[in-house]
Amino acid sequence: MSKAREMIRASRASVLAGLAACTFCAHAALVTLTGTDFDLTYDTTKLGLFGVPTLAGNSLFFTFSGFVAESLNGVGVVSRNSTISGLVLTAKNGFQFGAFDLAEFGDYRLNGSGSTVQVNGQLRAFNVASSINTQTTANLALAAGSSLSINDGGLYNWNALARIDASTAPQTVPPIFGAPTNVIESRAREVGITIENQLTAYTDSQSSGLRQAFIEKKFAGVQMTVSPVPLPSSVALLAAGLTAALWVVRRRRVD
Repeated sequence: MSKAREMIRASRASVLAGLAACTFCAHAALVTLTGTDFDLTYDTTKLGLFGVPTLAGNSLFFTFSGFVAESLNGVGVVSRNSTISGLVLTAKNGFQFGAFDLAEFGDYRLNGSGSTVQVNGQLRAFNVASSINTQTTANLALAAGSSLSINDGGLYNWNALARIDASTAPQTVPPIFGAPTNVIESRAREVGITIENQLTAYTDSQSSGLRQAFIEKKFAGVQMTVSPVPLPSSVALLAAGLTAALWVVRRRRVD
């Protein structure tokens, strides 16, 4: 009987271990896409309202479905928020990242007094090798010529932008032993990306008549600028020396 019980216990332990492994696999849903100068790895459990990303060349983009905020007839503030995280870009072919440009597009409608809409967001990037010390952020802002204030009941487009480059001020964190704090200055080869978005619609309860505030996000894309990794000074000197030696050898052959 004791051997039978031991076999039953061992079988139960094996089943529980298998279930635990399956649960872990379900949560660790990582997908890798191959791009031109970098690859993208993302976590399917952290996509939010952004949906599945697409990588084309050096551009990453999302096409939204259902990212809408609408307030009607004095409802007040209606917000829709979403953040996509777990995006990791890995440079290849001897490149490193030089800039990140986020562009977002959508449309809106305002009808009646006291009706307003807003779009807010933030692009965040960090060097995976030094994630705490290199957090760099840029807030989303309406592009030149874009507006969210036309109130005549028509449907109008909006466009907002954010950019992270070497001049972008990093998030305020204590420097660690003088290490670079800007993700670009850190010469990152592997970068984590997070995009946060918020749509807000508002109609005033004190106003009368038909009131509608509607805003929708329909597209977001990030264009990555990459550049060759600079040679270390010692390697550059060695290359210069080899070039000079080769020139001397060729000159002697000519002579």
